[in-house]
Amino acid sequence: MAKKTETVKPRPEASHSAIGNADNQARYCDIWCTMNGKYRIIFCLSFALAIFYSLPWIALSEQARLAGYNASQNAPGTRVAFLFVTILLTSMLFFFYNFFWKRTLLPVQNEFFRKLLNVGFNLLLVIISCAILIMISTRIFVIEAWRAFFIFYLFRNAGIALIVMLVTYVVELVEKSRQDKIAILTLQHQHAQRELTALKAQIDPHFLFNSLASLSGLIRANSKEALSFVDHLAETFRYVLEKREHRLVTVKDELQFMDSYVFMIKKRFGDGFRIITQVDEQCLARSIPQFALQLTVENAIKHNLVSVRNPLKVEVISRNHALLVRNNLQPKKALPGYGIGLANLSKQYQIIGSRDITISKDDHYFEIELPLL
Repeated sequence: MAKKTETVKPRPEASHSAIGNADNQARYCDIWCTMNGKYRIIFCLSFALAIFYSLPWIALSEQARLAGYNASQNAPGTRVAFLFVTILLTSMLFFFYNFFWKRTLLPVQNEFFRKLLNVGFNLLLVIISCAILIMISTRIFVIEAWRAFFIFYLFRNAGIALIVMLVTYVVELVEKSRQDKIAILTLQHQHAQRELTALKAQIDPHFLFNSLASLSGLIRANSKEALSFVDHLAETFRYVLEKREHRLVTVKDELQFMDSYVFMIKKRFGDGFRIITQVDEQCLARSIPQFALQLTVENAIKHNLVSVRNPLKVEVISRNHALLVRNNLQPKKALPGYGIGLANLSKQYQIIGSRDITISKDDHYFEIELPLL
């Protein structure tokens, strides 16, 4: 008989693994743009600007060498070296100011006035650097028209300052975008945590209600069995309390919890309920959402007839990196559908693992495949 298979697909919401991957990417970007990252930008771009500005003068130096220019004091090679070093240091000066030193302007509340002050300080650095360059160059080279050199340095340094301001503006935009992304991911993660907590809170009262109903019947029938039932009930809630902060539990822990749960179920239904567990040892260390097995067993009991004459048989089998929970199908007509429990479980898988649970049904069996995480 061919099976009808329904796959419960996750909704497009933030899962734990997706959040984890995005967090790792954001953290990597954050490390790249720390102080060391900015130092790399400063040195690399300053070196690139020095080469860019020096290339035309290197060509002129080569032409002068071929023409036999030998005046040692004003040798073209010396001028090119001086040009390269001064551009490198000037660029680094502007980068250090725009990346680090301008933070002293942050206390200024008015954003327009703060930007105006920043431009003013950059212009002041341009003028000061030009004055320093003129003083140094007049000591190294024979310069008669120092005003013309000052104007040359003024335009050159202003161009460098403009390039540096544009670069720092782009870097700051990237940093702000990354910070906004981290804030959004944090909010999504907190929302997922709250939603998962709410889902688990829906499970606990439901489980407690069923357990107390079974205990009520045992107290009237057999006080000794009732005491044993209370011990197992205490054991299950100890597990609930110990694992309450865990989004995932190991298969081994969940199976140990199932032992106490199945004990209470058998006290309720006697030989009308049977369970067979065949889980490979290597699967015991894998993880599943808390109460995953209990929900599937509870779903089978809720939607199927349970009697000594027609026992409900549940199998828990490890298969292909998943746990297969299968029960013989003898449905109650009054309760169609799969119930809230499986929708709840599907939601937990979406939030925690971004995985699907698979529901298969034919004329004889109802199967739920729980992926191992």
